[in-house]
Amino acid sequence: MVLFKKIVLCFLIFFAFIVVGCSVPNNNIAIKEKGNNSIAQKYFNMLTKEDIIRISKASPEEIINIYYNSINDKNYNLAVVCASNFLNNAANKSSEDISYVYNEHIEYLKNIKSIDIKSIEIYPDTIKKNDSENIEKPSKLYCVYYMQKSNDINKFPEEGYFTRFIAVSKSPLYGGWCISYIASSP
Repeated sequence: MVLFKKIVLCFLIFFAFIVVGCSVPNNNIAIKEKGNNSIAQKYFNMLTKEDIIRISKASPEEIINIYYNSINDKNYNLAVVCASNFLNNAANKSSEDISYVYNEHIEYLKNIKSIDIKSIEIYPDTIKKNDSENIEKPSKLYCVYYMQKSNDINKFPEEGYFTRFIAVSKSPLYGGWCISYIASSP
């Protein structure tokens, strides 16, 4: 009987360690998200007052245009703020450090010579609850078709026409619309 109690006690202690160990990554995610916001805040603080006002008041379509125009203008701080939800989401889903994600995105953008947006099409922004009632979604989805030219086609061969699916949602950083997801077409 004593041996049985010891085995049960060891099992309970082992189970407690598993429960505590499984909760640690959740704490790490919360710490990582807090760090993500501070990196985004760093880039936000580098913006001009005009840029802050412009992105705070921009419609979802305008924030997409601001993002691509800032790439053309080589204003990478504005570009990463416009896409900060996307970059934070990417860092949260990967094992990469948030600074690395932001720096890699900026390096990627520096290889682009120009972008010419051909069209921005919205997908329906409501879902049907039933036949008579629509519920507005907290994010909006767009299909963006554009032409991209590279600075050096040998170094960065991504040149031509592209289609991207871009979701925008409200930014916790500045309260306006922000790119939260960018995906390529199949």
